[in-house]
Amino acid sequence: MRKTSYFFILFLVLILIFILGVRYGQKIEKNNKVVDYILKISPYPLASPKPIDEGDSPTKVATISPTLKLKK
Repeated sequence: MRKTSYFFILFLVLILIFILGVRYGQKIEKNNKVVDYILKISPYPLASPKPIDEGDSPTKVATISPTLKLKK
């Protein structure tokens, strides 16, 4: 076979690889869009604050520092 035949076959193989890569990329992009859509419509868990019981008291009581004196 001549050199030009090898170059032609190599050129066709490169075009085939390019086409297959583009098709694979389209498939991946479609899957990414589906995943984004599913994540967008799924509800987020709501953070419910802990209810405060009337018997609960804070653990520390705010006091004035002994170094600060109130002026009258």
